Amino acid sequence: MIKKMLINRKKGISPLIATVLLIGLTISIALLAILWGKNYIEELAQKRGLLAEKQQQCNSVEITSVKAECTGGNCIVVLKNKREMKINKFVFRITGQEKGGAFESSESLNALEVKQYNPQFIEDEIKDAKSIDVIPHLRVAPGHYVPCSQQSIKVNIG
Repeated sequence: MIKKMLINRKKGISPLIATVLLIGLTISIALLAILWGKNYIEELAQKRGLLAEKQQQCNSVEITSVKAECTGGNCIVVLKNKREMKINKFVFRITGQEKGGAFESSESLNALEVKQYNPQFIEDEIKDAKSIDVIPHLRVAPGHYVPCSQQSIKVNIG
């Protein structure tokens, strides 16, 4: 009988306090989600703004080829930057071939500079090729580049 009295004396929290705690927990979770979402959206907008800015700068890119020749799978392409803008990366792609290869060079070309690049392809890929497409890329952030496809040039292999 004493045990029954001890069991009946124990009380839980009142429904009012439980409701207040649940509402407080819900509000705090919603607040955390809103703050995280706001920071995420701001960061995403900033990245897209940088990307759009670099894509706009692509219109200012102008390169020409000074020399291009290939022997076997090794090629020599000399490029000239005609503007005062650094180009951070190039992709060299064989044209005139069904299974054309591509070579990526992360060597930059500074403003008004002339530089030699040595793209290497498989000998079978370059055998019947007539030209190489050179696609400049601008750096948005470390490891992220924007291709300037409209400013790509076709270099005849001679």
